[in-house]
Amino acid sequence: MSHSSSSFGRQVHKDGSAGILPHSLLAAGSAGAGRLIRLLSTNWLTVICYHRVLVPGDLLFQGYKPTISATRDNFAQQMDFLRMHYNPISLRDLVAWLDEGRAMPPRPVIVTFDDGYRDNGSIAWPIMQDRGIPAVIFLATNHIGTGRPFIWDLAAYLFSKAAPGTFDLPLIGQAELRAAAERDAATDAWVEAVKRQPGSKRTDAVHELSVALDVPIPSPNTFEHLYLNWSEVRDLARQGVEFGAHTHTHPILTSLPQEEASREIATSVEHLTRHLGAKPLGFAYPNGSVRDYSAAHGGAVEAEGLPLAFSLEPGPVSLSQVPRRRMAVPRVYVGMQDTMPRFIAKLAGLARVSHVVRPPQSTAYPLNRLKVAFEARSQTRGAGCS
Repeated sequence: MSHSSSSFGRQVHKDGSAGILPHSLLAAGSAGAGRLIRLLSTNWLTVICYHRVLVPGDLLFQGYKPTISATRDNFAQQMDFLRMHYNPISLRDLVAWLDEGRAMPPRPVIVTFDDGYRDNGSIAWPIMQDRGIPAVIFLATNHIGTGRPFIWDLAAYLFSKAAPGTFDLPLIGQAELRAAAERDAATDAWVEAVKRQPGSKRTDAVHELSVALDVPIPSPNTFEHLYLNWSEVRDLARQGVEFGAHTHTHPILTSLPQEEASREIATSVEHLTRHLGAKPLGFAYPNGSVRDYSAAHGGAVEAEGLPLAFSLEPGPVSLSQVPRRRMAVPRVYVGMQDTMPRFIAKLAGLARVSHVVRPPQSTAYPLNRLKVAFEARSQTRGAGCS
């Protein structure tokens, strides 16, 4: 976000983050946004999906750029908003409401992270802990404590190390790799293409990419700093962080035969149960769109004894729908492009915000524009729709 320094109030928290809150949010803007949230979100469950939170300027290789969801200060600002206008709950709270009839507070929100990046524990968790917000991290267990990179992080490394020039690349064809923007675009295109490949073909594709770029595949210690290890997972669990399953090797489940997909789910649950001493309460589908999982995959999650599974179909979801959708609970995806107006709009259910929220031209939130959009949403997506 780009704002003048005079437009912010700064709160310095115990974790060292600057909880940067626009004065409009702290004062009139906050009240306006809060009224809209209270009007539209009282009986809705909001589950937010992050991947990574970073401090700008870290000189270590940081992997695939689109996995970065927020800077530390922007994340702190978002958590301040949640703490102010929502009631954060845990997976355990949600299961207790579903299975035991426990009370659910108005405007419940769950904050989740996918994959198992180390910054979830070292950067995001202290911010959340300081504000009393529970955290859920879904682990792709093959990458925990092994240094084995996710294929997108490995691709980002290979593209970043390639000499400038024109290359004929597997899956995407010819690509110019001179300017940084060209490298980023080629990396994005290749990652999107390889994600749809089954496991064995993905391995072949990355070796072909290494040859085409003339960059050798590095040793696992190149990537160890990116991911949690099991000792760190156990320590975070002792501090109250909840962990869920996210498959073993992070395939898109619909790209696999059902037997192999079920094995991916079972293996991740087994690893978590063995390392943490208890079965996880939730599962998150890799990639998570409607074409990336099926009812059969939900059945495989249920067969492992897990009470919840989460998609990346856009949330939030009416609480009345959750019992019928407990194997496909929608989530709100957050990325680096999400300014506070976009973040607020997404929390209210505007999956396609680009035509509603423009980059702010001033320090004030465009609450009048959000109000119009929210009213339209409430008219077209009646209670119970998700």
